[in-house]
Amino acid sequence: MKNMYTLVFAALIAIMLGCGNDQPRAVNDELTLAASAEWTERADGLPGFQEHYGFEFPELAIVDLGLSYQAVGTGLAHVGVGDATEGRIAVYDLVVLEDDRNFFPAYNPAPLIRAEVLDTYPELEEILGELSSRLDLDTLIRLNKEVSVEGRMPQNAAREYLLDEGLIQEGGTEDEPAGDEPVVVGSKTFTEALTLGYLTRYLLEDRGYRVVDEIGLGEVAVITPALFAGHIDLYWEYTGTGLMNVMDYGEVVTDPQECYELVRDWYLENHDVVWLDYAPANNTHVLFTTRGLHQEHGWEKISDLADFVNQ
Repeated sequence: MKNMYTLVFAALIAIMLGCGNDQPRAVNDELTLAASAEWTERADGLPGFQEHYGFEFPELAIVDLGLSYQAVGTGLAHVGVGDATEGRIAVYDLVVLEDDRNFFPAYNPAPLIRAEVLDTYPELEEILGELSSRLDLDTLIRLNKEVSVEGRMPQNAAREYLLDEGLIQEGGTEDEPAGDEPVVVGSKTFTEALTLGYLTRYLLEDRGYRVVDEIGLGEVAVITPALFAGHIDLYWEYTGTGLMNVMDYGEVVTDPQECYELVRDWYLENHDVVWLDYAPANNTHVLFTTRGLHQEHGWEKISDLADFVNQ
C-alpha cells in the first residue's frame, strides 16, 4: 500500500456541514478506496480481495462503518466498499461494480423456522415463499432507503410494501384463525432485519396466525441461541452469516445455492431448524463508484478497476 490515511473526522465534518464536493478529485495514480477499519483487516476483506484481483489501491481512506457511501458520493473517495442492499447507494446514485471473479461471499436472506413449528403449520413454507421470492436487490435497497434515509418507521414501510404487492388486505382478513399455537417472530436490530421482521409479522397476521412479536431481539450471538432453544420460532438470517458466523465454516462460498445447501443441511441435522427458500437479493459486500467515474472510465466490473490501477 503506497499511502494510507484516515477520513473518519474529515468525512463526518464534510457531510454534516454539507461541504462535500459533488465531483470527486481527479483519478490519477492515487485512486482512493473508502472502507471501514474492520473490513480492511479481515481475512476475507481487503488483504484477500487485493490478492484475489491482483492489484492494490494506491490510497486507503479509513471511514467509520457506514460512511463509505457518503465518502464516495460527496467526492472524498473514488471507490467504496459496503453492503449491496444499503439505501444510500440509491441516494448518491452510486454504481455497483460486478464482482466478476467471485470474491465476495453469498449473503442471501431466508426465513429460518423451527421444524416443530413447520410441522404444525406446513403451509408457512408457501406463504413465506410468496414474500421471499419478491425480495430482490432493488426491493431491499428501496425499503432500506425509506427507513434509514427517509426516516420512515420499518413497521410502516413493511405494511405499505405488503399492501402494494397485494400480499395483505387493508383492514385485515376475515379468514378463520389459522391455529391455536402462536408463532414467535424475531429479528435482529439493524434496519433491514427489522423490516424483514415486520414484513413477516404482518403477513402472518393477515393470514390468521397469532404472532408474538420479538422483533429487534438481538444480533447473531443472541438470536441464534434463542431460535435453537425454542424461545422464538422464526426469523430471517443470511446464508453467509449462518455459514461463517454460526457454523464457523473455514472457506468462503460465493455461490448462493451452494451456500444455502450447506447451511440448510447443517441447521436441520444439528438443531432441527429449517431454512426456507432464500430471497434473490444477495446482501454481500460490494464495490461502488460514482456514476460520473463509471461513465468516464467505463468501469463495469472490478476487473476493469484492477486493469486501470495496474496500468
